Parts: sequence; structure tokens; C-alpha cells
Amino acid sequence: MLSEAVSDRKHPMRTVTIGYVSNGMPQIRTVVLRKVEKKRRKLYFHTDIRSEKVSSIGSHNQLTWLAYDKDLRVQLILGGKTIIHHNNALTEQQWKRTQHSSRRCYLLTPGPGKPYTEDVKLLEEKLKNFSYSIEESEKGYENFAVVETTVDQMDWYHTFHLGNQRAHFIYENNNIKSAEWLTP
Repeated sequence: MLSEAVSDRKHPMRTVTIGYVSNGMPQIRTVVLRKVEKKRRKLYFHTDIRSEKVSSIGSHNQLTWLAYDKDLRVQLILGGKTIIHHNNALTEQQWKRTQHSSRRCYLLTPGPGKPYTEDVKLLEEKLKNFSYSIEESEKGYENFAVVETTVDQMDWYHTFHLGNQRAHFIYENNNIKSAEWLTP
């Protein structure tokens, strides 16, 4: 399901929720699932290197992902070690795949979560109609990051009128270390 979500913009698991800890408090954000490496159990999303979540994720190197398909009534909770990529071969490859409209947010200064000033408002207005060229958008690459999580555990939950089902998986060295049914 997650692999399908990467290429299908309307897939219910295309936007997922990530959870992490910042300043001792749990935080959640909705992100777009950008890449899945099924055999290596890797999940990826794009973000701005200047965002608060990057420093928080980087300091703990752990991330939890929540994906849900309301039609199938399936919830996936995935967690594992996380790496922030910036200015490397992976970010170059992913940057080349970004669309013109997606690059706008990486061009805004001073960056995500900062006070909205008159200067920011003017720059946002200038960028709103996407009148900048692809070449001009290349400046945004310096703010572009890719977050990679290697899934080492997964909780699968299916709600069903005849009885809910739940299973938990732990992975180690590219193998399933344990798999068990849990009470829903």
C-alpha cells in the first residue's frame, strides 16, 4: 500500500503523519510520502533543513510514521532509525524529481516556523504565481532535505465489523525477528 501511495496522488496513504519528540514534548506533522524501498524497509519524505522538526529528529534519530486507509480500514504504525540527508546524492536525485510548484516553499526566507514579517509576505506574493523559472528555483536546493527511516517495527491494525485484527512485526538484519498477533 505504501509503495502505491508514492505514485498515486489520491492514495489515502500518500499523506502520512510522523511523530517525534521536541523539547521533551511529543510532536506530530503530516508529510507526503515520497519514496519507499520495500526490500530495505525504508520510507522517505522531503522537508526544509531549516525546520524545527529536522533538528529534533536529528537529535533522537528515531521517527514514528502513521498511515491510514479509511476505505480498507487499515492503520500502519511504523518506526525506526532515521537519517537526515542534505546536500548529497540522494537529495540531488530527489530534488530533480520535485515539481516546479513544490520548490516554492524552499525559496521562502527566513524558513518554516519563523515570524511572518512584511518581507516574507512580499516574497510569498512574488512567488505565489510561480513566475520564477526552474533555473531560478535551484536556489531552493540549499534548503532541501530528505528524511529516511529504516523501519524496524510495524504495527498493522485492521478494523472489521466481525472483529478487529492486530499484528506486530519486529525486523532485524533484513529479516523478521518476530511476528505475532496482538489483542486489538
